[in-house]
Amino acid sequence: MAALSDYITECRRMLHDANGNFYTDAELTDYINQGRARLVRDTGCLRTYQTSSVAFNQEVLLTSSLPSGTSTLDVLTFNLIWGNTRIALQYLPWTDFNARLRYYQNYTGRPIAYSMYGQTSIYLGPIPDQAYSVELDTVILPTALTPNSPTEVIPDPYTTPVAFYACHKAKYKEQAYGESEIFKQEYTNQVRAVLASVFTRRITTPYLVG
Repeated sequence: MAALSDYITECRRMLHDANGNFYTDAELTDYINQGRARLVRDTGCLRTYQTSSVAFNQEVLLTSSLPSGTSTLDVLTFNLIWGNTRIALQYLPWTDFNARLRYYQNYTGRPIAYSMYGQTSIYLGPIPDQAYSVELDTVILPTALTPNSPTEVIPDPYTTPVAFYACHKAKYKEQAYGESEIFKQEYTNQVRAVLASVFTRRITTPYLVG
């Protein structure tokens, strides 16, 4: 799947609407983009490496300040650049982070951990004692496909479930709830199949240890 037109053709075939008698291209495009966003939320399949910086005494880094801005859904890893060293910060759930690293209000130091507060705020602990460059491995929402920007950024084979979700939305709008549910269930099945097919099979080390 490489372009918006491919998605539309697949949806029309599954909806038995090859001639566009029931659904316009614009309507299907909306449903397709909803399906793409849902797919990324469900699988985390669209990742990008973002670079930024944190300032002295700045506890919070807002995702809106990152290169991908509010399209940033999640932070998978967080690296702090300290001189010539790249330090991977530990992730802590917010409750644990709040109890362990926010106890002393005025303490600053080199951060050792981070936590997400909602989806918009990244907290660092301890509070940075100087400015640092940072690198983040993130999941981002896809840019909406349009006739002027029709090329897909989601990699294969993750694109496979999108049309099923789009058809689910189309049938729901039609109030054909039974068919809508079938398409939604098939979307879920396709997501599971894709996740199984991309399961990492790499050997972590070719050398016997111990």
